[in-house]
Amino acid sequence: MRKIAFGRRRTEKVQGTRNDYHLVKKDDYILVEGLHEAIVTEEVWEMAQIKADSQSNKYKRINWGKNEKIHLLSGIVKCPVCGVGMYGNKTIKRRKDSSKINEYNFYGCKHRNMARGHKCDFSKQINEEILNEAVAEVIKKLVSNKKFADLMKQKINTEIDTSEIDKEISSLEKQIRQLYAKKESVLKDLDSLDYEDAHYQRIKTDYENILYKTYDKIDEKEELLIEARAKKRAILADKISAENIYKAILFFDKLYEKMSDEEKREFYEKLIYAVHVYEERQHSGQWLKSIEFRLPIIDHDMKIGLNNGESFETVVRIQRRDT
Repeated sequence: MRKIAFGRRRTEKVQGTRNDYHLVKKDDYILVEGLHEAIVTEEVWEMAQIKADSQSNKYKRINWGKNEKIHLLSGIVKCPVCGVGMYGNKTIKRRKDSSKINEYNFYGCKHRNMARGHKCDFSKQINEEILNEAVAEVIKKLVSNKKFADLMKQKINTEIDTSEIDKEISSLEKQIRQLYAKKESVLKDLDSLDYEDAHYQRIKTDYENILYKTYDKIDEKEELLIEARAKKRAILADKISAENIYKAILFFDKLYEKMSDEEKREFYEKLIYAVHVYEERQHSGQWLKSIEFRLPIIDHDMKIGLNNGESFETVVRIQRRDT
């Protein structure tokens, strides 16, 4: 890259203090084409940004307590009455001497106000272990389906079409080159003016107006180019991130048992948009009604049987949800 940025960070005084200062990132910094030799090509730099974006864990929680329970589907499982995320909780039964007898983990609704002001009255406590196992079993059964596995392999090798954004980037780069050439031409003509000419000042002013307008256009096009490149990076980063999820799904049955609860939680957050449950526990003992996936996995419904001693099926609604 041969870009030079100036003013990306500035030191500003902390309000309400005498001598305290802090660094502040600025959006209106100057970005210009440098004259130095580039260390890496623009393509290499773009790919490095894509990889960095795909591997970043900006919102990942890292301060789980040593004995803190990680509820795998907290917020992902939806209340069957109000439709809002249910959250993991636990109750502990104790003896008279305060020693613990056992611990019960469950998903429950926080009973928020609904559309017409009524409070959600869904008071059932959904056994966390039963629901977690049901969701894991559904995914394992999907993976064991040959058609599904073949589809996952195809999606991993699918190329992302960036032709439109590439055309936009190419067009903007061409326009910027033309504007820089125009700027150099105006500067050259400005330098060659005869100051003894009777209309020198008027001609000089006209050239300066053209120059200022050209600088404004350069700023506008360079800003659009930065946005277009960022958009392309985001598209390709999503592709890499999606591929990682597809690979994890493909080997889910082997990976799941080796994952920590924190890793399982992170996996579900990236894979699942919502887990829907019944208002009443079914005769089979299950709560799971359907699963909505974030990624475009299959474009139609599939029926997956859950092994729990009885003949039972749950419809897995597999579709993409953009959030």
